[in-house]
Amino acid sequence: MTTRVLKAHLQMLGFTALLGGSFIASATISNALPPMVITWLRYAIASLFFVVLLVSQGLLTLPHYRDLGRYTLISLPPLLYFACMIFSLQTTSAINSSALYTTVPLMSMVMSVVFLNAKSTWPVVAALLLGILGALLIIFKGDLSQVLRLSLMPSDYLFLFGCLGMALNPIVVKKLHRGEHALVLTGWSLICATLLLTVIIAYQLPEIEWRNISVITWSGVLYLATFATALSFFLFQKACIVLSPTKVSGYVYLIPLSVIVTNMMLGQTINWQEIASGAILVIIAMAILVKAK
Repeated sequence: MTTRVLKAHLQMLGFTALLGGSFIASATISNALPPMVITWLRYAIASLFFVVLLVSQGLLTLPHYRDLGRYTLISLPPLLYFACMIFSLQTTSAINSSALYTTVPLMSMVMSVVFLNAKSTWPVVAALLLGILGALLIIFKGDLSQVLRLSLMPSDYLFLFGCLGMALNPIVVKKLHRGEHALVLTGWSLICATLLLTVIIAYQLPEIEWRNISVITWSGVLYLATFATALSFFLFQKACIVLSPTKVSGYVYLIPLSVIVTNMMLGQTINWQEIASGAILVIIAMAILVKAK
C-alpha cells in the first residue's frame, strides 16, 4: 500500500468519525428550523470557511463557467442526501436511518459498474454483505430479529432516496475531477451548492425568527457546517480521487461504531457485549475491502 493510498484511508476514517456525529447533531436540531434552512446554513457557513481558506492560500479565482457547472453537478448528490436526511429525521428515528444507510456501499458498487465500468470481485461483494450484517448487528444491539420488525414510514423511503445520492457521490467526484487542488474542488462545490440553495429557499429566510434560535440549535448548525460539511467534504473528496467508489462507500459500515463512540463521549453507557459480534464483522469486512484490488 502506497503512502498516498494510506493517507486516503486515514482521510476516510476521519470522515467517518465526523459523519457519525452529524447523525446526533441533525436529530437534535431537525425540528428547530425548517429542514432546507438547516441545510442552507450548514452549506453557507462551510462556504464562508472555504472562501477564507482559499484566499489565505492564494487559490480563490473565478472558475470558467463550464467548471462552475461541473462543481454544481458534484454538489448535487450530497445535497440531495442531506436534504432528505433532515426532512426524514423530523418523523423517523435515527435507528431506522442508520439501518437504511447500510445499503449505500452496495448501491455504490452497482453504480460503479454501470457508470465507471468498474469490475467487482466476489470477495468485495462478500465483504459488503458482511459489512451490512455487522452494521445491523451493531445498530440493533445483536438482535437481528428487530430487522424483521422494522416498520418503515414514508419518511424512511425519502431517506433511502437520499442514500442513492450518497452512493453516487464518490462516483461523481471521480468522474468529474479534472486535477485541480482538493481545496478548490471542495470549496467551489460548496459555494455552488450554497448559491443553488439560496435561490430555492430565499422566500423562507425572512420568515425565520433568527433572534429566537437557541444556543443548542446554533451549536448543532456550527458542528454540521464546520466539521460534518466543510472538513468532512474535504476529506471525502480527497479520498475519492485516490480510492475506488466501493472502498470509499465501505466506510459507511464504521459509522454505527462512530455514533456509539460519540454517544459514549457524551456520557451514554454502552453495553459492548451487545455489539461485539457486529464490530468484529465490520472490522473483517473493512480489512477485506482495504486489501481488495
